[in-house]
Amino acid sequence: MKIEKYKYLSGGKYKVYINDNSYIIYEDIIIKYNLLAKKEITNEELNIFLNENNYYESYYKVLNYIKFRIRSEKEVRTYLEKNNTNRKHIDNIVEKLKIEGYINDELFCVYYVADSINLKNIGPLKIKKELQKHDISDNFINKALEKFTKDIQYEKIKKYIAKCEKINKNKSLYNLKQKILNDLINQGFYKEDILIFIDELKVDEKSIYEKEYQKLYNKLSKKYEGYELENKIKQKLYQKGFYRQ
Repeated sequence: MKIEKYKYLSGGKYKVYINDNSYIIYEDIIIKYNLLAKKEITNEELNIFLNENNYYESYYKVLNYIKFRIRSEKEVRTYLEKNNTNRKHIDNIVEKLKIEGYINDELFCVYYVADSINLKNIGPLKIKKELQKHDISDNFINKALEKFTKDIQYEKIKKYIAKCEKINKNKSLYNLKQKILNDLINQGFYKEDILIFIDELKVDEKSIYEKEYQKLYNKLSKKYEGYELENKIKQKLYQKGFYRQ
């Protein structure tokens, strides 16, 4: 097979004209096999070049994928699989990226924990659960979570409680405590840590009760009266957590 000419393209690629066909070949292959010096190649050689070309195409795609932020090994493998990369190529690409320092699950954990602390309101349990989805060892995760100290966790818990107090001024103390507890547990904080600060909560429940009572009275008195009205109001107040122990 006769190599007729080469044309350099952007992105480290060449357009290679062979007989009546043209192929986009990565510069890595051109250099590796010294193709610029060759005038003839065999069918077998062309197949080798094209197979390796698929490898480099996937490699450079994944480099673009990881250039904006660090990715876990699982993310990289999933990306390559979705792009129909050959299984053997995936393993080789991942190994190459590890050697080059582009894949480092231990470092991924460090950055993930730091971002979670600085940018999110989630606790250590949720962070650990999210990192485990990346198939990262607990050893790496636990080591990275050492940066998420109790003092930092306490500050996040207190900040969330203060926020809830401001936007839930009509809740009973019981319901407010339950909401905060459930929210923070769902966000991945330890229950025993949350309870430390929830137990310090104080609200003017008498004032809240009177306001809620009046609102319910104005609404329900259009339909009920006397004992039935009072009973309906008490039921609603009970559901809202008033007079619950």
